Amino acid sequence: MPETYLEGDIEFTFFRCPACSEVYPVCATDSALRADIAEYTRMRNLIRMKPVKEQFIRRAEALKQKNLKRTRELMAEHPLAPFLQPGAAE
Repeated sequence: MPETYLEGDIEFTFFRCPACSEVYPVCATDSALRADIAEYTRMRNLIRMKPVKEQFIRRAEALKQKNLKRTRELMAEHPLAPFLQPGAAE
């Protein structure tokens, strides 16, 4: 089960090995990115439920790529050091 750790506006999502407590990061998000992720999820659900125009699909894909780029930037800007120790993110 993924864990989260909030540091200011940055939320880290990660897995911790139950055997050795090693941390495996998944992503880092800020409030703007979380809003964009919610919008992409809404768009993706619409695509699955009913026919949409090609332009809508392209906008959804562009938003997905923007979100992936931003999460990589946040992961690079905010190291995971604050919660690498066992129990620090509990």
